[in-house]
Amino acid sequence: MKNFLKRHSLIVGLALMFLYTWTIDLSNSGVLPFKVPFFVYITLGWGFIFVSLLMTGSTLGKDAVIELLKRFLLWRVNWRWYLAAILLLPALQIASILLTLWLTRVPVDFSHPMIREVVPLDAPLLALVFPWLVFEILTNGEEWGWRGYVLPRLQAKYSALNASLIVGVIWGVWHLPKFLGAGLSGERSFLWFVIAHVALSVFYTWLYNNTRGSLLLVTLFHASGNTAGMFLPVSFAAVGGIMSNLLIVLYIIAAVVVTVAAGPANLSRTEEKQIQE
Repeated sequence: MKNFLKRHSLIVGLALMFLYTWTIDLSNSGVLPFKVPFFVYITLGWGFIFVSLLMTGSTLGKDAVIELLKRFLLWRVNWRWYLAAILLLPALQIASILLTLWLTRVPVDFSHPMIREVVPLDAPLLALVFPWLVFEILTNGEEWGWRGYVLPRLQAKYSALNASLIVGVIWGVWHLPKFLGAGLSGERSFLWFVIAHVALSVFYTWLYNNTRGSLLLVTLFHASGNTAGMFLPVSFAAVGGIMSNLLIVLYIIAAVVVTVAAGPANLSRTEEKQIQE
C-alpha cells in the first residue's frame, strides 16, 4: 500500500482533498441532500492540511511531515517578499477599480462591501481589516495543499511555469461548488474564473520558490488577496462586469511580467524550484 501511495501520491492526494472539501462545500451549497454539522464545515480549509500531512507521512515518513510543518514557520525571508505578499493583490484590485472609474466615469459604490454581509458588526471598516486577515490565515489551509503538496510534486516533472498553469487549472476547478452555490454557474463566468486562477497561480509559485518554499508567505499572500476582496467592491467571479474583466486582464498582464522577469524555468533568478520527488 505504501508503495502504491508513493507512486500515485499526487493523484491520491488530490482525490482526497477534493473528496473532503467538495463533500462539505456541496452539502453547504444544497447540491447534496444533506448538510454537514457546523463544526465539520469550519474545517473545510483545514482539509488541505489534514490530507497533506497524512499523505506526506504515509509516503515519505515522519521527517518529511516535520519538514512540511517547518515550512509554515519559514519567516526569515527578504522584507521585499513580505511587501509582495501583503500588497500585490490589493494593488491590482485597486488598479481595476481606478481603471473602471476612468473608463466609465461612473463613481464606484463602496457602500456595501462583502464584509458587511459576513460580519454583522457596527464597527469601522478599518477596524475589521486586521482581524479578518488573521481569520483568513488561521482558517484557510488551501496553500498547504496547492503549494505545499501539489506544486513541489509537479515541479519535479515540469518547469515552474508549466507546473503553475496545471495547479491553476486544478485550483480554479476546485471552486466549482462555491460557484454553484453562488448561482454563478454560467460557462463564460466560470471560464473567466479559472483563467484568473491560472494567472494567480504564477504569482504564488513565484513567491513560493523565491522564499525557499515558505508556506507562511503564500498563506499571507492568499489571506491578503481574500481580505482585500472582502473590503473592496471587486469580484472576478461576476458575469460580464467591466471591473471583473479588467481585474482578470491585470492578473494576466502581471503574470506575464513576472514570468519574463523571473524566467519560466524556476520563476526565480536566485532560487531553485521547490520540488518533492
